[in-house]
Amino acid sequence: MHSSIPSVSEAKWLEELESFASEVIDRTSDYVWVRRDDRLLILRPNTVHFLNETAAEILDLLYSGSTAGEVVRAIASKYGVKEEVVANDIRNLLKTLLAILKRQYSPIATPSLRKTSFGEHKIVYPVLSEIALTYRCQNRCVFCYASSPRATDELSTEQFKKIIWKIFYEARCPTLSFTGGEPTLREDLPELIEYAKSLGEDKKRMRVNLITNGIKCADKDYVKALAKAGLDSAQVSLEAGSPEVHDAITGNKGSFNKTVKGVKNFREAGIHVHTNTTICSLNKDHMKELIDFLVDELDNEYFSANMVIRTGTALKNDVGLTYTEMAKLLPEIISYSRERGIKFVWYSPIPYCIFNPVAHGLGSKSCAACHGLLSISPEGEVLPCSSFSKGVGNMLEQTFEEIWFSRVAKYWREKKFVPPPCKECKLVDICSGACPLYWDSAGSFEEISGKKSPFRYFVWRLERRVFGKVFGVGK
Repeated sequence: MHSSIPSVSEAKWLEELESFASEVIDRTSDYVWVRRDDRLLILRPNTVHFLNETAAEILDLLYSGSTAGEVVRAIASKYGVKEEVVANDIRNLLKTLLAILKRQYSPIATPSLRKTSFGEHKIVYPVLSEIALTYRCQNRCVFCYASSPRATDELSTEQFKKIIWKIFYEARCPTLSFTGGEPTLREDLPELIEYAKSLGEDKKRMRVNLITNGIKCADKDYVKALAKAGLDSAQVSLEAGSPEVHDAITGNKGSFNKTVKGVKNFREAGIHVHTNTTICSLNKDHMKELIDFLVDELDNEYFSANMVIRTGTALKNDVGLTYTEMAKLLPEIISYSRERGIKFVWYSPIPYCIFNPVAHGLGSKSCAACHGLLSISPEGEVLPCSSFSKGVGNMLEQTFEEIWFSRVAKYWREKKFVPPPCKECKLVDICSGACPLYWDSAGSFEEISGKKSPFRYFVWRLERRVFGKVFGVGK
């Protein structure tokens, strides 16, 4: 029978494990989220790794506040193995986690990490969530997916709090972004941030991000109020490295200087901040200038970018680039970013047959509609993504699961919108034909198939309308 008093050798290795585990958990708890429901290791905001059942159980216990000793005893008792074996497994698991966080893992250095085929595991619940608090905005961007600024009904503070609660507890989603429109135009933003940060306990609390044009954040006191409320990070829209180009895109003279000041205020307040750029015909020839500005003036560690989505005001202003045009531009951006020592993050899906993001070191990209992303409108509707005009359900009127596992939501999550030319491609499960809203406005699949095939496009559009139900803003 095992003695309740540990031996000297056992006490030593247990003390060493306790110290090591405690240090790892304390250092990483802001970035790591373990979700037992679908056995996900989420490196916030949106990187996921799949865990086996035991690894998920161990990490969940550790990040929920259990000591390493408590976990060793619980796992050893449950599975009938020696405590020393469990302790060694925990140590190796935590070393693997650190290697993943440092991006220093390899099959040799981390044998407990193995690759699995795409689609072997399924993400059941969203990884990221966003709430558009309003569609009001100070800018008049030529490509705004939401047709901002525009007046719509907006939920009250208490109604938004109910939705935030559902996002955390019903949708099991660990990260929330407040977006718009321009979310800083809501006077209750600090209160909503504080409420979101109050959910959960110990090391398992919601992470809160702000997606903003940065204009109101030029006020240093306002940014301090956001920091006091608990804001973790901010993404600021910066469309160029000069006021001439940026202000021409935003339709708001003087917005560049305010936006830049906002970025600096976030950094001074201790809020992690980066900039995002929507690449369009007006700034595509100014990307080197932007990168130089980010490195020399803002001292950014990284920046992100995306394509114009052909909804909202982008339907009236022909400023978007085709997939083919973007495929020619992206390698130049990647190369110059590396030359200047700044990391480039790319958001938009592009058909892999036109541009393979994995081969260019940008990671896998595909449509996240009703899948990895939970997007909420100012009226509380669950949108497939923020560029859609109507939702697949309302979070105030239904439970999350009623919406998320509905037939319409599954249409988007199961990628039923895949263009016909893509269905026989070996990369279809990863690529999914990129953005369905792009093909809605393209009028054909000629860009990927080499021919227009109007009948195939007509059938695809008909199926979209019958089963997908909803379309982009302005459609």
